[in-house]
Amino acid sequence: MPGQVLARFGDPVSLDAAQVAPPARERGIVTPDAETRTMVRLTTLSRNATGTVAGVRVHAPGADGALDPADERMALRLIEIGFVQGATLRVIAFGQPGDDPIGVRVGGRGGVSTFALRRNEASCVWVWVDKQS
Repeated sequence: MPGQVLARFGDPVSLDAAQVAPPARERGIVTPDAETRTMVRLTTLSRNATGTVAGVRVHAPGADGALDPADERMALRLIEIGFVQGATLRVIAFGQPGDDPIGVRVGGRGGVSTFALRRNEASCVWVWVDKQS
């Protein structure tokens, strides 16, 4: 596995696949339409795209197999500020130049928070994309 999963929804291989694997439902982990939605990195979403956080994954470990402590702290911080499995989100803006940072609104009924994430941070967040009509 190229990166370490710090938080996830579904089975252990779900962040490597384009679709959530069916065994998640068999194991009693049920999310609305989880098996029919596509999972992508947050950085690939367009403006006004919505989805549900599937998990947070840090980048690949070094040659010795250890994670960079800075990357691990960043991923844990993302989880602490609200990018937890099952949280709804919407991409609201892109900075200029180079679409950096990315403005993201996270939350739902319990409250909504807005964050500006650098592309490096946003690339650690995996999202189940809502179907666009």
